[in-house]
Amino acid sequence: MVQEEKAWSAEEKLHRALARLQNGKPLRTKATGRMTLNKINNEAGLGRSYIHKFKEFVGKVANPAIETYNAMLDNPDLSASASLLEDDLDQIDRLKNELSKQIELKEGYRIERDEAIAINNKLETLNKSLMFRVYELQQELTDSIAEYEGYK
Repeated sequence: MVQEEKAWSAEEKLHRALARLQNGKPLRTKATGRMTLNKINNEAGLGRSYIHKFKEFVGKVANPAIETYNAMLDNPDLSASASLLEDDLDQIDRLKNELSKQIELKEGYRIERDEAIAINNKLETLNKSLMFRVYELQQELTDSIAEYEGYK
């Protein structure tokens, strides 16, 4: 979707962002709260206040949509509040899924850490035994050198 979005004009991005916000399925902003020009601009992924360059879009499309949307928030009927509750539940489910993924990642990292510690302990043991063997060989070598020097 990101590649497709690059090909769209800025005005097309604004129209699509407005539609996503009206449907309650934004990608870059929160689904809750009042709609503003800045929220539409951010949802479209445009730079600061870029929406104001499109005066016709702001005057004829965005401002009426914002007024309608915010009026619905101010005087919600039962169906609107039910849809907002549904959106909140969707967001809660999404956050629960994200939390479970984070917990799984954390467990995976713990397992990797424990395996790395075990490997490190084995290597440390091997290193110590090799160092002791080097010490033994040095002792044998110094003894044989001493015998050799005494031979002369």
